[in-house]
Amino acid sequence: MARHRTTPRRRRIFVGTEGESERSFAAWLKQLCDEAATPRVHLDVSLGHGGDGQRVAEDAVAEYRRRSTRHGRFSDALVLLDADRLEDDRRRGRDPADAVRGTNLRLVLLRPNLEGVLARLHRGCEARQFSVRDAPRILHAEWPEYRKPASAYELRKRFGLGDLRRASAFDADLREILEVLGLP
Repeated sequence: MARHRTTPRRRRIFVGTEGESERSFAAWLKQLCDEAATPRVHLDVSLGHGGDGQRVAEDAVAEYRRRSTRHGRFSDALVLLDADRLEDDRRRGRDPADAVRGTNLRLVLLRPNLEGVLARLHRGCEARQFSVRDAPRILHAEWPEYRKPASAYELRKRFGLGDLRRASAFDADLREILEVLGLP
């Protein structure tokens, strides 16, 4: 009787994103997981339809439920949101935390936005805090060829897991991403 070698199932992790840039960032995270090879994960990435943070979170919740029904439970779930608009959203009574309350989705804030995170992935910038206005300027100073949205391929050429780990020492939300992915 032949023995069948079984491959362990990958942990499915849902990632809701705000736009194309965040979707590329999530695809880059998947590449980091594949390269690390230890935690076998599959990132099921969902692109939001835009709007404010609450709308993005609501879209993520709806898609999370739809995909859970079709393909089974997720081991974890994240919603990546730029933090720069959060206070304005809350002042208008549109809090993304309200949309995910009662679900398994975790809000992960990119501070001040994804461009700020990308700037902090550069060596020497990880501990810096940027304003929304300064983030693009600093990112372009570190990465003159950067064009929005950068593809996952471009992110992979530029950054590695060490860069994300270094920046996560100064950012609890980036640390949460690494923990969920099993890459702390």
